[in-house]
Amino acid sequence: MRNVLSGIATLCLMLVSYSVSFGQNADAITGIWYTEDDKSLVEVWKYNGLYYGKIIWVRDSLDEKGKIKLDKNNPKEALRSKSVIGLQMLNNLKYENGEWRDGKIYDPESGNEYSCKANLNGSTLDLRGYILGMPFLGRTTKWRKK
Repeated sequence: MRNVLSGIATLCLMLVSYSVSFGQNADAITGIWYTEDDKSLVEVWKYNGLYYGKIIWVRDSLDEKGKIKLDKNNPKEALRSKSVIGLQMLNNLKYENGEWRDGKIYDPESGNEYSCKANLNGSTLDLRGYILGMPFLGRTTKWRKK
């Protein structure tokens, strides 16, 4: 009987440890990230249980005329005059079962928005943008923690 109780106690302790460490990893996505090829920096934060990101720096922040780059490819005409710096491009990611999912990511270079999910691999964030709700119809970009 004592061995059974000891086994149950050990199992409970393992489950509690697992759930605590699992929960701590959820906020690991927050912070500042270099996008692929170090083109820009994106700040990721948590608000009301969801994760968001905005561009805070762009390596080539000026266009060919020497003016601040604008979100000129945005499908919403009223937003095309806004700077790319400050643009919220990652929205509504939720953390579930060890990954961030069900979010949206906007690509200012194309003006397209995609569904997205993300996985953390050490100091690398793998973001997968995809269409039609099918992750295999997309591409992954790798961000590096600053």
